Amino acid sequence: MITLWGRNNSTNVKKVLLTLEELELPYEQILAGREFGINHDTDFLAMNPNGLVPLLRDDESDLILWESNAIVRYLAAQYGQKRLWIDSPARRAEAEKWMDWA
Repeated sequence: MITLWGRNNSTNVKKVLLTLEELELPYEQILAGREFGINHDTDFLAMNPNGLVPLLRDDESDLILWESNAIVRYLAAQYGQKRLWIDSPARRAEAEKWMDWA
């Protein structure tokens, strides 16, 4: 099961939500950050010492990951075969430069 901590009005969280939806992955969202709090709780900080959202836990891979672009890359590589993951390193780098720039 994939769990995502973050609020819907965060651009960085939206990137991850769009990726999860595009890949049709089942997930649970826990509202966290700003008005929802949680991100400064001890349990959250143990997973992400930066105390920021988004934060993703993938139980299938036993992975906890933060930083939206890292999460999107992971989801694309792990679950987006031929849909969101580009096999050619050069073409993938071209796409990723725009993701990192934006």
